[in-house]
Amino acid sequence: MKRKIVYFVLGIAGLALLLTGCTGLFVPQGPEVKTPIPAVPGDPNARPSIAPEVLGEAFVRGEHIPRELVVGYTDPAAFAEVLDLVGGTLVREFSIGDELTVALVELPGGMSVARALGTIMLRARDHNDPLRGISFAEPNYIVKLIDPEPAGSDVYLKAVEPAVYDPNADLRPYQWGLDIVGAEDAWAHATGDGIVVAVIDTGVDGTHPDLQGKVIDGYDPYNNVNIPAGSDSDTDGHGTHVAGIIAAKNDDKGIVGLAPDALIMPILGLPGGSGNVYELALGVIWAVDNEAKVLNNSWGGATYSQLIKAAFDYALANNVIPVCAAGNDGEAWIHFPSAYPGVIAVGATTPHDTRADFSQIGGWLSVAAPGENILSCVPTWYVQDGTGDPLLYDYWAGTSMATPFVSALAALLRELYPGATPYQIKKIIEDTAVDIEAPGFDVYSGYGRIDAAAAVTATVPDEGSCLLVYTPTASSLSFGSPSGVPYVDVVLLKDGEIYAWAQTDFEGWWVLGFPYEPDTSDWGVAPFYGIEPGDYKVLVGGDDQVLWGARTANRVTTSGTVSLASGDSVELIMPINTELEVRIDWTGAGDVDLAIEEFDPFVAGDYVWSTAETGALWGTFSPDDTAADGDGTETYTLAFPHWDNDRYRIAIDATDSAVDTTVTVTIIQNGVTEVYGPYDVPAGSFINLEAQPEWWDSLGGPWVF
Repeated sequence: MKRKIVYFVLGIAGLALLLTGCTGLFVPQGPEVKTPIPAVPGDPNARPSIAPEVLGEAFVRGEHIPRELVVGYTDPAAFAEVLDLVGGTLVREFSIGDELTVALVELPGGMSVARALGTIMLRARDHNDPLRGISFAEPNYIVKLIDPEPAGSDVYLKAVEPAVYDPNADLRPYQWGLDIVGAEDAWAHATGDGIVVAVIDTGVDGTHPDLQGKVIDGYDPYNNVNIPAGSDSDTDGHGTHVAGIIAAKNDDKGIVGLAPDALIMPILGLPGGSGNVYELALGVIWAVDNEAKVLNNSWGGATYSQLIKAAFDYALANNVIPVCAAGNDGEAWIHFPSAYPGVIAVGATTPHDTRADFSQIGGWLSVAAPGENILSCVPTWYVQDGTGDPLLYDYWAGTSMATPFVSALAALLRELYPGATPYQIKKIIEDTAVDIEAPGFDVYSGYGRIDAAAAVTATVPDEGSCLLVYTPTASSLSFGSPSGVPYVDVVLLKDGEIYAWAQTDFEGWWVLGFPYEPDTSDWGVAPFYGIEPGDYKVLVGGDDQVLWGARTANRVTTSGTVSLASGDSVELIMPINTELEVRIDWTGAGDVDLAIEEFDPFVAGDYVWSTAETGALWGTFSPDDTAADGDGTETYTLAFPHWDNDRYRIAIDATDSAVDTTVTVTIIQNGVTEVYGPYDVPAGSFINLEAQPEWWDSLGGPWVF
């Protein structure tokens, strides 16, 4: 691919939030009249450490397994240090390619996941000895199946009772989904012959009459055992229903899959309908390493996972096509893994060729497919009410049912075009889709409802693009030693809608090879593989960035644009920066000073308190105000460049004041104004603000990028 590096030059970065299409925009605090708070004197020589638990809570973004941590590493020595830091025990580990090892760590009693994550982050960001070789650390998030919707009824559907209970009955006439996508015409060109589709789900019943001989060896990542070919591994029924839509035999009995000659690889990623990111990622990697060509994923939720993203990136790099259900909430909520770049995200349609009410809305949608009242296989141990005879088939609904239609179509195309990249397969499916909403792309159905007959006669389009967004601090770039910021959300907007979502990693480690060859070696890289060429707005950060304590003002954001051509591999450098002003205002004729703790790398090699009298290392003070007229004001303004990736503690220094004073503290950071106090400050005291009531998160001062 053609590689180029683009610097996005900032006039101002890290100001007012720029994210659109996201909820929860902050409302800056403003001045208000308050009763003075008695200030608690402190020791200017004391430097409280940041509480790891407080810091780590910012990195926990969803339901997870208590006392389990997932750590990706490239350096065994660094991982050994992490284990020692958190007192953890290695449970098991696996590799993603030749570069990355992913470990499941059990934490000791009394060590929460938040505290462990905070501890690792503090160690990793040590200015004197940063910890390299750790790619990411995150909770072992719990992942749920996308539950099927009630099938309901429709006067346009033919009743299948009692034929549905007869294993010898031909149920093809009841499969409206095959009719509407042009299956019969598509089969004249391809049937998915020999293409392996991994169904990452609840297991698959390989003993079902329509799936006998179609289910090859699979994998159970929870027990680390292979699933024998032709066996029943289903723990719920969902996976069997999905598998039937993809590859049920075309033998004039029962139903028919859209890719009737494809093979099913069962991956037991969600036993009983629930799993976790460690086991799911292990299942994805096993499928890729064992010749799966398509990955069907009818699961997910709102939580971003570095590990699942890495697993899908690995699939894309190995020419494997991930297909993901968009979700059944019917709203415009972000959903993963369907919003990861490079995947085919699938919504659902009705027999009337309209969007299903439950189908998720979003700019990351690729296409929609039949997903309402879908007849397919259920395990042989499902029985009819009242008779106890095997049920064998049932109508279900959901994006879970729509996704296997697209996986099957991907299998047909992989048979026809074995050398095409995942992007090219995705693009064929999108370009040949039938509009059912607004012309062209729309957030309700993506590019439209799939058309298998048109897709199998299309030509292979040009290759896609690769974008790596690198987020160093602007000051570190200025000093000539770039330092990236991990765990920052990066969103691509196309035509005003969210197109794809990624997150900067702990350490940019991917060197994927075919078909993408990014070259990254620092923290703070968000990769977008297999995306559509074109013009994008790139949003870095936003009001949901709670990296260093849950203060809105600590959160970083910047934006830029990038144009990608077919075959491009672009490294976009997006510096982030903090703007900061701290002001104290006081009443009472006392000599009070604003004190800011700054790091002195030049002489002291440690933190020092700076005032208007001493002068500042990384900013400027207003003139020293002795409050001769009874009231005083002093201001500190952060300069550029400055010492970054650190907290700047704030104090009220009244050691030279002979009288008590009342002090208000105003912080303007990244365009957000916060007012604290007023505080009753005793004469002769030194007031560390982190020790005061109402102070935020025990961090002691703003975190500065």
